[in-house]
Amino acid sequence: MSQLVPLVTAIAVSLALSSAILLAIIGPLRRVLALLCKDGESTPFWVAFTAVMLYIAPLFFAVFWTPIYQTNPVPAFRSALIAALFGAFAGMLVIGYKIAGAVDGKRA
Repeated sequence: MSQLVPLVTAIAVSLALSSAILLAIIGPLRRVLALLCKDGESTPFWVAFTAVMLYIAPLFFAVFWTPIYQTNPVPAFRSALIAALFGAFAGMLVIGYKIAGAVDGKRA
């Protein structure tokens, strides 16, 4: 198996996971960010920024931690999935923490 296969596997797993997460949260995310943005003009920027970050974080971890010298596709897929899940969890944690802080700050 070429070194390209684990790399493409890592990218595909990461993009699929990020797409599934964004499909699940994009509606509520838009509503929350619309409430947090004072005039509403910055809402599209923050939605796009958050979406990009939810793609970048899992992709970074998946590409960085997937062993490219793996000869068997199953362990390469497993490594890519674990790394992408870790990146998605980290990205969601940071975004959730920031939004929760902004919501609490707006209430005060």
